[in-house]
Amino acid sequence: MILQNTYYHIKKESSLLKKVVFGLLLFLFASNNLFSQRDTEHWFAPTKQGFASNTNRQALFLSTDATTPFPVTIYNNNIAIGTVTISKGNPISFDVPTNFMITDSQAEVFTIKTRGLYLKGDKPFFCTFRFSIDKHGEILTSKGKAGIGNKFYVAHVNLPQADSSYNFSCGILATEDNTEVIVSGYSPSVQFSNGTTGTNTPTMTFILNKGQSYLIDGKGSAIGNLTGFIGTKIISNKPISVTNGNFNGQHTTIGNGGGGNDIYMDQSIPVERLGDEYILMKGMAPLSYELEGAIVVATENNTQVYLNDDTIPVATLNEGQFYRIGSTGYISQNFSGHYNMRVRSTKNIYVYQLLSGGSTGTYYNTGGANYIPPINCFLPKKIDEIGFINTLPYLNPATPIVKLNIITEAGATVTVNGTVLSGIQGPYPVTGNLNWQTYSVPNVTGNITVQSTKAVTAGIVASHEAVGYGGYFAGFSSIPVISKKNGNCIPGMILEVDDSYVSYQWNFNGNPIPGATTKTYSPTKTGNYTVTVSVGGTCPPATTPVFEVVTSTKTPTLLTDKVICIDERTTLDAGSGFESYEWSTGETTQSISNVGIGKYSVTLKYNGCFNTYEVEIKAPAQPVINKVDLQNNTATVTVTGGQPPYLYSKDNVKWQASNVFLGLSNGQNRFYVKDAFNCDPVSVEMTIINRINAITPNGDHKNDIISYAELGYKKDLSFSVYDRYGNQVFKGTAFNNYTWDGKFSNKKMLTGTYWYEISWKESNPENTLIKYNGWILLKNAL
Repeated sequence: MILQNTYYHIKKESSLLKKVVFGLLLFLFASNNLFSQRDTEHWFAPTKQGFASNTNRQALFLSTDATTPFPVTIYNNNIAIGTVTISKGNPISFDVPTNFMITDSQAEVFTIKTRGLYLKGDKPFFCTFRFSIDKHGEILTSKGKAGIGNKFYVAHVNLPQADSSYNFSCGILATEDNTEVIVSGYSPSVQFSNGTTGTNTPTMTFILNKGQSYLIDGKGSAIGNLTGFIGTKIISNKPISVTNGNFNGQHTTIGNGGGGNDIYMDQSIPVERLGDEYILMKGMAPLSYELEGAIVVATENNTQVYLNDDTIPVATLNEGQFYRIGSTGYISQNFSGHYNMRVRSTKNIYVYQLLSGGSTGTYYNTGGANYIPPINCFLPKKIDEIGFINTLPYLNPATPIVKLNIITEAGATVTVNGTVLSGIQGPYPVTGNLNWQTYSVPNVTGNITVQSTKAVTAGIVASHEAVGYGGYFAGFSSIPVISKKNGNCIPGMILEVDDSYVSYQWNFNGNPIPGATTKTYSPTKTGNYTVTVSVGGTCPPATTPVFEVVTSTKTPTLLTDKVICIDERTTLDAGSGFESYEWSTGETTQSISNVGIGKYSVTLKYNGCFNTYEVEIKAPAQPVINKVDLQNNTATVTVTGGQPPYLYSKDNVKWQASNVFLGLSNGQNRFYVKDAFNCDPVSVEMTIINRINAITPNGDHKNDIISYAELGYKKDLSFSVYDRYGNQVFKGTAFNNYTWDGKFSNKKMLTGTYWYEISWKESNPENTLIKYNGWILLKNAL
């Protein structure tokens, strides 16, 4: 990443005994009761600890506006580790074992592990992961479904000086199986803690299953690590959750001997959830200490960044570049030290606010950084409720000081827990955008509900001695985005947008889908889907980015129909790479063995889809002996069907490729045939008859006739005699008893040689045709 126009001052380094989270809560969404970060599902990617400590404390904090209690289940690596019940006025904290989210072991980074958390409830709820070590604390605020996606850019504090105790950390958690992740775009000068560099490893690629995670870490002792990992691009083929920042970092060196070693960590959001206008409210520190400001990261080339009402950009950034906004970006609104800042850009950007939550003397000890959601007209009018607003798990009891900052549309009436805000609490103008105003409410505690007569967002900044915390609870899906509610297949896939708009219209390839006017839709075919939503009033309708539906399938190329002999067995193989197998035989392996003739099916899971494939094992079509031609004592066997080439035999032992048999003896003969499948042969049995070669019909009762009456039982028996010109001179029938006496029409034929044919069909299933032919000599005395 390239650092442009970076603004920071050099200051003496401080000790490690400092920290804070900070906080500014922004709530963005489009109805009175529902907001983006209030969701039914939440994910938390893990983080790499900057140094070893035995003072770790961590817990999940859950709250909701639902008056009816409902359960929420917490998972690690797809295994439930606990269930809590929450309701309005009854937020819950759930202690989490450290190893489920945080590690200080070098052996646990740059490898696939199972750290990370997933929560699922029956109704929408807020969720934060709050953690601390001695003198340090932070909050990861879940963005719900708005926090998972396929493209992110990393942000962390731009470290002002090298220090071996500093680090940057990025954790990635998969929400589906077979998730390919590609990390790229970091500086060649980056030195990772596993010994690789941006030069010899310009890209990282790995595949995660649901619940698996991957940690990336670099030490602050390398000069290239001060800013080189900011703006790193992370893309994936399936939704992931990303946690980024510094477990130990520093964002200024100005001040009275302390630079502030702190945790700067938050959950990121995908680029489609970004915006181009943000409002920040200053934390607790004096501007001269340079603890108040922001990090801006561009996602596209030629991105111009403006502050307040400026007409000249403070920076022009390309993809992955960042800009550090200094404390002079804040504008005093001339009342009680109230400062705010407007950040706008020509293209969508990430904005991470840097600030201090400390009171006098502890400014440096309570630095922090959190992602800021954009403002727009898709905002709630009510934020209900933020639970345990002044609680952080810590090794000793803590009583933090918390200031609530509120941003709302101009002219609104705002209440906190039912009390109307006024006087020094606000409202204050926002320089450069008169449509918005800001409020500040000090010393808030417990559970908080913020309500406005117009669109509103809110946030906190807090500290306790050298420990502070804060975080965002809403506003991260103010730009409507389609997500998958469940399923990867058609049918079965359900798409959804947030349930907080006045109207919905689903579109397919840019055209409205008739009747598709609810928050969910089940696509029936592949293509590009969008939803046009509205919140009413003066806010114009908005259309989501395109969600492309594809059938993510894998074809079992090895699974094909087979042909085997009827008494054989074989193996069916569906091929590797599927998530699960279920055969119609009940087996769940990739292949099944020792299977015979029949029909089978296998249900394969791939990419969350189940598809059933049928396969058949068949016996081959047998060859058919459909004719045997005999001439003298030579037989020619004609075969059709089956799979050539054929083999022929007279005894089923010795086989020949020729279909001609010579020198056959009179009497019973059997011919065998098998095809290329080499299964049991087919055969036909026939009698080679004693043929008469000459007759002398002179009345001496010796060779006076030629008769085949003994073959009269054969099917379709035929006996014909032809002269040398092909004229039929005799046709044997049952009436003449298949007997020829050398006459034609009761007249004697001339002495000479005549051609005869004898044929019949055997009584086997194939009706094999047996055919004899030859010459006969007729001697007639005229």
